[in-house]
Amino acid sequence: MTGTPEVSHGRGGAGNITPDDTKYVDGEIVRAGPEGSHGDGAFSTGRGGAANIADADKPPSSMRADREIVPEEATRPSTDNESFHVGRGGAANVHLSPQDQQKHEAKHQHHHGAKVVDSPTAPGAAKQHQGLADKLKHKIFHAFKK
Repeated sequence: MTGTPEVSHGRGGAGNITPDDTKYVDGEIVRAGPEGSHGDGAFSTGRGGAANIADADKPPSSMRADREIVPEEATRPSTDNESFHVGRGGAANVHLSPQDQQKHEAKHQHHHGAKVVDSPTAPGAAKQHQGLADKLKHKIFHAFKK
C-alpha cells in the first residue's frame, strides 16, 4: 500500500472516508513490575471477575512492588474551568464553565421578566393581532354562552 491510508471519520457515507496521516499510538495505561504475588495486597490476574483476583485476603501495603505506567499519549491538559460539549448536539449538551455561565446569565437576564400575552395588557391599549386558532376558539366557546 502506498501513500496515506484512507480511514472513515464518522457514521458512514463516502464523504466521511478521507486520507489520514495522523500518527496513531497506543495510549494504554499498563502496570509494570514482577508478575504474580508480591505479598503486598490483592492483584488482578486477568481481565475482570472475582476469580481473577488473587491475594484478596492480604492487607494492602503502602509501597507496592509494581507501578502504573501512563504514556504521554494517554494524558491531556486539564479542562477545568473551561466550557465543553458532549453528545451529538443541542443546548442540553453544553456544559459552561463558571465564567461562561455568568456571561450567559447576564446576557439573558432581561428575558426572565417578560411574559407573552395574547390580549391587551391595559384597558384602552391597542388591540393586538389575533390568530386563526384564537378566532376559532372565541367563536366556539362564545357560541355556548348565548
